[in-house]
Amino acid sequence: MFVSGDGANDVNMIQAADIGIGISGQEGMQAVMASDFAISRFKHLKRLLLVHGHWCYTRLANMVIYFFYKNVAYVNLLFWYQFFCGFTAMTMIDYWLMIFFNLFFTSTPPILFGIFDKDVSAEVLQGVPELYRTGQGKGEYNFLTFWISILDAFYQSLVCFFIPYLAYQDSDVDIFTFGTPLNTVALFTILLHLAIEIKSWTVVHWIIMLGSVALYFIVTLAYSAVCVTCNPPSNPYWILQSQMADPMFYLICTLSTVVALLPRYTFHVLKNSVAPSPLLQGRQLDRMEPSTRDQWIKEWRGFRGGPLVKRYELSDPPSPTRATPVDFFTESLTDADFMGDDNSLNVITDNHHRAVQYDDNLFRKL
Repeated sequence: MFVSGDGANDVNMIQAADIGIGISGQEGMQAVMASDFAISRFKHLKRLLLVHGHWCYTRLANMVIYFFYKNVAYVNLLFWYQFFCGFTAMTMIDYWLMIFFNLFFTSTPPILFGIFDKDVSAEVLQGVPELYRTGQGKGEYNFLTFWISILDAFYQSLVCFFIPYLAYQDSDVDIFTFGTPLNTVALFTILLHLAIEIKSWTVVHWIIMLGSVALYFIVTLAYSAVCVTCNPPSNPYWILQSQMADPMFYLICTLSTVVALLPRYTFHVLKNSVAPSPLLQGRQLDRMEPSTRDQWIKEWRGFRGGPLVKRYELSDPPSPTRATPVDFFTESLTDADFMGDDNSLNVITDNHHRAVQYDDNLFRKL
């Protein structure tokens, strides 16, 4: 539950709420000092909630799920190896490279993912305020989403381990020669998995993703060149240099990465084709010309007065002469959920079952 206020009499209410919003004005700064977020005008509350609230929830949810996935996928590589070393806690990857993996090679991309990613533009989120509901209760992010990512991490770790294992079976390679392709495949798989999940690419994303791969090879090559007796009797000296001269190394890295990511990519294709979510439909709106998108939103708002929220098939953008709506959400909404007046906006929270109405006329007055 969130509460907004602009005076000292609202301080207790703001502090008791899950999220308190203070409005700076003529009544002083007491509400602002006690709030979690501060705005200068009441009209800014609409954008704060529908746009920044949605982005913040989406970014945090995706980033947290990805961090769980990343660690499960990488740690399980070491777990599968224990079946072949009698659970002696031996590792086929050098200790320093394991530390660098999470500390340097794969730490920055998910952080930027949680800062810059935008699944839907601000214009669409404000024009179609019902998209705010996709982040609440039984929305886009739930236990099913989490466990699908964890199962995917287990599958990817199996692929990243056993394809190199089968490739080097019955050979005389040492432990680090076997572990180096595993580490490289894990890096490519984890970063490309994130690339599939990113909704809005920027120059920063490209620089960080490519920089992480370059940093991995630079650090590993330098470490392999100077570490002569780091872990006797085995040592990683000149391991990656020898691997990069072997065509088998590139075949293993390519094949393992493709097989590991194929279920994730197929899942996204089927999900977006068979049962596209409202957020995907919102992203399809972003691909339209601004004039077509504005006309779509304007026509859609004309259907808000009925018992069902309506939309057009986004794959075939509507024209002003077409008026064949279909359901925007699969569930029925009551008249109390969405008011008939276009100047009013209801934001529904499944957790508290409350509707908070904002009058756009008041926004324009302020």
